[in-house]
Amino acid sequence: MKKTCKEIFVILLISILIGLIANALSPNGIALIRDDSERFLIDSSKTKSDNFKNQRGKLNKAGFYQPVNIPVETAKILFDDGILFVDGREPAEFQQGHIQGAINIDYKIFKDKTKEEKNEIMKDIRKDQAVVSYCGSDSCEISIDNAYEMAKVGFDDMKIYLGGYKEWKQFGYPIEE
Repeated sequence: MKKTCKEIFVILLISILIGLIANALSPNGIALIRDDSERFLIDSSKTKSDNFKNQRGKLNKAGFYQPVNIPVETAKILFDDGILFVDGREPAEFQQGHIQGAINIDYKIFKDKTKEEKNEIMKDIRKDQAVVSYCGSDSCEISIDNAYEMAKVGFDDMKIYLGGYKEWKQFGYPIEE
């Protein structure tokens, strides 16, 4: 019994090592530690800058432009410029209140659509125009996830407003209820 346990342990250890080496050598290897450093680059409640208005994300390895996080001041400037805001919350939450003029694209439904279906949903939006994605508050990651889904289908100037509807409303900016 002792010998069998040792053999199983050795086989398991060798298998893990081979798997790690193969993953490290593969051009399509899987990161062992997830890097979210760029997802939360801007804390919109602490940043006081409008330098993000014309900033575009970098073209990444996956072939799409990374969305850019923006602070509330930049979101307001873009709103005043007539930029489209997309609320990723469920329709019931959207109906309870949202940024004035925003459209609702429910992330929970949108994420499971094919690329063609996503493009059909967004057919009236030019792919080269700026679009601001937001959700309920800074504790909601739907704005991030929705922006990435949109960027993956070719929208190359996605902005993420992390403060969301809650912060927007606290600042007294235009809303619809």
